[in-house]
Parts: sequence; C-alpha cells; structure tokens
Amino acid sequence: MADMLFWGLIGIPFALVVLLTVYDINSTDFTQVILIKQALNGLLNASIATIIRAFIPFRWYSPVTKTKPPKLSKRIFELCLISIAMPSLVIMLILSNNSANKLERELIEELDIRAEHLRERTENYQMTHVKAMETLAASLNSDGLNGHKQFLMDSWLERYPGFITMIVTDSDGVVVSGAPKESFEKLLQAPAKQRRVTDRDYFKVARDTGLPYVSDVFRGRGFGNDPIVAVSVPLYQGNRFQGIVEGSLNLPQFERIDNSGVGSSILVIDSTSKVIYGSARLELKPLDLVSIKDNEQHYANTIMSLVLNGNDTYNYKKIETSNGWSIYVLSDYDDLLVAYKNNFYALLLGILLISLLASRVALKFSLHITRPLERLVEYFSSHQPVPAKAASYFSSREIESVREQLREAQHIMIDFQEELKEQVETQTKELVVLNEELERLSTHDVLTGILNRRGFEQVMGNVYPLACRNKTPATLAIMDLDNFKHINDTYGHSAGDLCLMAVGKTIREVFQRDSDYVGRFGGEEFIALILGGSIEHHLELLEQLRQKINKLTVPHENKDIQFTISIGAYSQVERYEAGYERVISRADKLLYKSKEAGRNRISHQSQ
Repeated sequence: MADMLFWGLIGIPFALVVLLTVYDINSTDFTQVILIKQALNGLLNASIATIIRAFIPFRWYSPVTKTKPPKLSKRIFELCLISIAMPSLVIMLILSNNSANKLERELIEELDIRAEHLRERTENYQMTHVKAMETLAASLNSDGLNGHKQFLMDSWLERYPGFITMIVTDSDGVVVSGAPKESFEKLLQAPAKQRRVTDRDYFKVARDTGLPYVSDVFRGRGFGNDPIVAVSVPLYQGNRFQGIVEGSLNLPQFERIDNSGVGSSILVIDSTSKVIYGSARLELKPLDLVSIKDNEQHYANTIMSLVLNGNDTYNYKKIETSNGWSIYVLSDYDDLLVAYKNNFYALLLGILLISLLASRVALKFSLHITRPLERLVEYFSSHQPVPAKAASYFSSREIESVREQLREAQHIMIDFQEELKEQVETQTKELVVLNEELERLSTHDVLTGILNRRGFEQVMGNVYPLACRNKTPATLAIMDLDNFKHINDTYGHSAGDLCLMAVGKTIREVFQRDSDYVGRFGGEEFIALILGGSIEHHLELLEQLRQKINKLTVPHENKDIQFTISIGAYSQVERYEAGYERVISRADKLLYKSKEAGRNRISHQSQ
C-alpha cells in the first residue's frame, strides 16, 4: 500500500515531469509505457524487499521498537499476499517480456521480408529496363537499321511504359535521335550545344566503362524537366564507340513495387539522399533531399528506429541495392508502442485481479489462524472463563494447547488477583494516610507545627491578591528573635530548637482567627499575614505576641533561657499593592528598623 501511494503521489508525477522537461519525448504512448514500467519496477522492488525482510536475522533488528507492532492477522495477510502476488508478478512480467519479444521478432521478420522483397522487385525493375536498353542497343548497333531507329525506339517506348523518353547520342554526346517522336522533333530544333549531354553521368560512365549504367535521380532537360532515373548503354560499331542510348525511367512507375501494406511505407533514395520514390503517406516528392538520423530513444531491444527530416519517427529496416540505392521499409513508431502499452495494461489488470483474489484468500487464511487466538485473548483479558469446548474445523493443535494453558493460567491468576486485591486495598489506605502526612509536611514546619516558607507562600499566592481586590485591611509582619545566634552558641542547637518550638506555640496561641496566617520563614525568622478587622487590632495582636515572648522562659539543663523578638509590620488600608515581593521588602525594612532601634519592639507603617 505504501509503495502504491508513493508511486501514485510522488514517483509517477516526478517521472512524468522529468520526461517532459529533460527528455524530448513527443509520443504519449511512449510516455505511458515508461511510466507503467516504472510503476511495475517499483511494485516488484517493494515486493522483493518485503520478502527479503522476512529472512533477515532477528538480531539485526533494533531491540527498541518505537512503533506499535502490527496485528498477527495483518502480518499473516501481508506475507500471504506477497507470497502469492510476487510469483504471479514475476511470471506475468516474464510472459509480458516474452510477448514483447515475440512482437519485436514478428515485426523484424515482417520488415526483413518486405525489405528483401522490395529490393528484389526494385532490382528486377531496374534489371528489366537495363536488359531492355541492352537489347535496344544491340538492335541499334546492327547494320541496316539506320532508317528504322525512330520506329524501333517508339516501339520500345510503347513496349516498356516505365520509360518516359529515350535518346541516342553520337560519340560527342549530341542527341541525334529520340522518342517519343513529337518531343524529339522539337528537341532537334535546338542548337547542337543545347543537345549535348557530355556533362551527364549517364553519358560519361557508359562511355568510360563500356557497361550499362543506372543513375541517381536527377531533373531532366531537353524532353522535359521531370525527375528521372537514367538507364544508359554504350553503342559500338566494332570496337569503336558510337555514342549511347538512354532511357529515362518514370519515377511514378515505382508505385508498382510499393506493396508495403497498411501501416507500412517504403522510401527509396539514391546515394545522395535524394528521394527516388516515397509512399504517398510520407508526403515526399522525387528529388527531395531527406535527413535520416537514428532515434536515440529506444524502447525495444532489437528494433531500430529513425527520425525522418527531424520530425517523424519510424521503426525501419534498411537494405541497399547493387547500384547503391537505399530502400527503407518504415513502420509507424507507435504501432509497437501501442501493443506494448496494451500489454502492460493487461499486465496491470492481471496483477490487480490476482492481488484482489490473493488478498481475499490471504485475509480468510489469516482470520482462520488469528480469530481463535483473539477470542481466547478476549476471554482472558475480560476475566471470563476460557471455554473448554471441542476444537472447530479451523482450529489447530497449537491453538488448542494454548487454550488449555490459558485456562490453567486463568485459574491461578484469578486466585492471585483476589489475594492481591486485599493487599492493595490495605496498602492503599496506608498510602492515603501517608500522602496526607506528606502533604502536611510539605507545607508545615516540622519543629514549630506552623506553616513553612513554601506553605506560607502558597497561602499568600491565593489569599493576598483576593484581599487586595476586596480592599480588605491587611498587615504583613516579619518577626525575628533577638540574639538567637548567642543562644545557639551558648546553649547549643538543641536549646535553640526548644526556643523555636516555644515561639511557635506562642504564635499559635496569639493568632487563632481563620483570617490569620503564620509561618516560619527561615531560621529564627517568622512571618504573619493578618486580614480583616482594623489595623489597630492587628497591632494589638502583634504587641500581645511581643510581650508574651518577652516574658517567656524556656528551661534547659537546669537553666532558664529568655529572649525577645523584634517585629516589622506593614499595613495596607487605602492603597493596595498586589506585588507580594514589594510588601515583603517593606516589612523587612521595618524589621531592620526595629533591630537598629534597640530590638524588642515593633516598627509599623501603614498606607
């Protein structure tokens, strides 16, 4: 599925963009074939990778699995599907490749047969007319025919309709006879210089070699300016050269050898790449100069293709005649592509059908294996008794063994759970009590029993902003025991702890209202937040605390320890500042003012 999504959403669109931008491919069928082959390659590679993964040793895998493992039914379904679809894909690819090779061989064989047949017909066509000209030359060389030359040439022209004109020259290359008679009479009216053909190959080669000659295509003159192929034979009287006899082949007559059939064309060109004949569908005329280049975009293994005049592409077979002409049998470039494309679409359809059938079979197979296990797991996880029933048709010996073991394990588990449940209930009650104690210890000072700094700051964070919004009279007091370091140094830290406990008890006795919050701020420093009532009452409570501390006596090792306390109090009545740190800072400054004024006193400020 991931492979299909990748090729559908990324692979094929990317390949299409590359084909359209990088490669000059103007055949939609070729583009479709490439894209289908890419998709099939991706599917084949993904299938091979999936099968190989099943044989990878377990120790190669990472011991930590970050993703959730798939269900057993999905794993079985995947392996079954790949095991069925993969061989089917390979077999169908082999069959498709064999079919493609067969199509290529058939096309090559067809092109070879046609090319050989066309060469034979072309050469026969040439040979027939060469023999005709040789026979005519032999007749003209005979004595006593001087008065019958015109009659003989006219009759030869009628007997061989492939010729459109015939001429006879003297040894100097001047035309002295010709057919048809009407055209020749007009030609004789021209000066001898205009009737001279010594510049023509058909005269020079026949004269120099003494052999029949078939020329390349050229444009005639004298009788007309039609494109023609000249067949010339030298004339001799004894061993003396007398001139030549030449016949001009009518190029449209080459249609007689064109039996290429539907979907194929023939092209005959001479040694200079000029058109001698081209099938009508090629839209070429005799004497047209053609450009033929090999096509660089191959889709077949053995079939060659060419680009004609830079535009049209054809599959082809080339063969040459004995006189240097080239015969091309051309087949539409897209014909084989269409066959390939249809072949690939049939392959894709076959793969789809096999995959659907295989997926159905694999799904059924996986369910037959995993469904009994899932039912056992459902019974086991829901604490329902695992049924001890007879094995079904789709069960197996291993599944039934698992069923029995689960039944035994379930009985043991249920007994253990009951016992564990009782233990958990007992320990849960103990944990609740312990958590409550821990919660209290996290916010209360162990030594004095009042709030610690953390607990007091939590109260301030909740209560103080509300008091500011409601304009509730509030006093924040910071209290510090005077010369407490001297007590620790003189009597020891245990004596200091007794003094702190006594102070904490006294503070709880003085501040008993629900709106009074007190805490140990650190060391020998205490703090109080007094809310509600009047500021005068707040100061009375603080003064009451100072006096009680002043009178307090803490016995320790047959000695009485006495100490005093300094207080800095800051009250808010009209102007309220929501900043807790700023209020603490002002109260702290007032505490230092009490210390500097001689200790054992209260410094107060109100706003």
